[in-house]
Amino acid sequence: MGLDKLNNTGIRYIGDKKAIEQEQKTLIVIGVVRGGTSLVAGTIDKLGIFTGKKSRPPVYEDVVLAELFEKNNYDAAQKIIDEYNANHDIWLFKRPSVINYIDDVNQLFRNPIYLIIFKDIFSVSNRNSISMTTDTIQGLKKAHDEYSKILSFINKNEINGYLLSYEKIMQNTENFVETMITLLDTDIDETKREKAMRFIEPNPKAYLDASRITKSIGRIGSITKDKIIGWGKYLHSNEVAIVELYINNSLVSSTEAKDFRQHVVDKNIHPTGHCGYYFDLSEFPLKDGDNVSVKLSKDVVFLDGSDFIFKENSGAV
Repeated sequence: MGLDKLNNTGIRYIGDKKAIEQEQKTLIVIGVVRGGTSLVAGTIDKLGIFTGKKSRPPVYEDVVLAELFEKNNYDAAQKIIDEYNANHDIWLFKRPSVINYIDDVNQLFRNPIYLIIFKDIFSVSNRNSISMTTDTIQGLKKAHDEYSKILSFINKNEINGYLLSYEKIMQNTENFVETMITLLDTDIDETKREKAMRFIEPNPKAYLDASRITKSIGRIGSITKDKIIGWGKYLHSNEVAIVELYINNSLVSSTEAKDFRQHVVDKNIHPTGHCGYYFDLSEFPLKDGDNVSVKLSKDVVFLDGSDFIFKENSGAV
């Protein structure tokens, strides 16, 4: 019994506990980019709490309110906050960049309860290096500086809230979920509790897919024995993409996706513009049973239509 008190749960409340006993409260998630803020916000979302007008998985960011804050339009932001307060006794705001203007907006929130998540800074930097192609050492410095801003905010203000360890949450998911349920102090049924428990997982695929700057869209349009055509582009940039052709899991050719193609069906899914590609296979035609895949050079995910098994007598697809 006594040694249990030495257990590091990775959760520590700071401030006046009377704040969390209030029926009305605003949960403010603070942390660095790629530092676990989506984990916290997503868990609260699964427990049935409103997280913003346009908050969506996998990042759960209130982009409507955040954009107003970042434009210093505090009057309009206050109107949104008043609307949220009128409709929800408890609601959550999450945006990692909030630490850059939290001193200015802190007083706008009704009974703010801070959920401050900390994560190993090398893990943060390495995730940014993988997802955003940033320099790892510079990423360490940036994460260190951002955590310094968080500590400065805590030191300068008498705040109420929880300090949370990402690593400990992963080790003891149930303890974190139960702590958040206690914080909410509302009727949380077993279904919501189980959703929150299942939500917490290391390296969630949906988050990894959505959060990378190299995310690509496109597909293989048609395949014949001596020709492959299609389109591809990066979702977050207008950079001309290098397209890689893999046959039987080996890279055999590359080309630029710069051919003009007409709009097809929907501009967001099949965009008009210089994003078409063409592979001339006349010198090494496809053989029956060849596996064909295509991806953009900076991405790790293959384009739609990849992993295609060529059948010599099937004609063009």
